Amino acid sequence: MELRDLQAQIVQCRRCPRLVGFREAVAAEPPRRHRDETYWARPVPSLGDASARLLLVGLAPAAHGGNRTGRMFTFDSSGQWLYGILSGAR
Repeated sequence: MELRDLQAQIVQCRRCPRLVGFREAVAAEPPRRHRDETYWARPVPSLGDASARLLLVGLAPAAHGGNRTGRMFTFDSSGQWLYGILSGAR
């Protein structure tokens, strides 16, 4: 299976009703600072080179980070921490 096909399946996944309900509820009632933004509100696909030597896996998209942007580890404290660590580990 090609990576793009797997990503398409992941983005459409609804196997965890509790997580689906949470991410959709957050998208329906965003905080004031994000009211004018359209939320992704779907599972977040992978990002980066498929042949990379390092794989990072997140548990679930952050409510107003990955759930909003569609990119993992964005605009939240976990992303700030992770990118700080990675930039120092070159």
